[in-house]
Amino acid sequence: MCLAKAYLNRWNNKPVLQDIARMRLHGNQVELETLFGEEKVIPGRVVEIDFSTSKILLAHSGEANRGRHGNLS
Repeated sequence: MCLAKAYLNRWNNKPVLQDIARMRLHGNQVELETLFGEEKVIPGRVVEIDFSTSKILLAHSGEANRGRHGNLS
């Protein structure tokens, strides 16, 4: 089973959460829940989801307006 990993601001940062089974978007926040029931709320938005590698890229609310390619490494 391939569960997702969430990264904040850059792909090469350490994941903020792994084994993500559920993601909910509520206004200016992203709620993540792992297969094991751990929950984390990130104030910000989803920038990109790579389904082939099960990765989610997030940006904090204040950084959500930066250029997409400038944030990815």
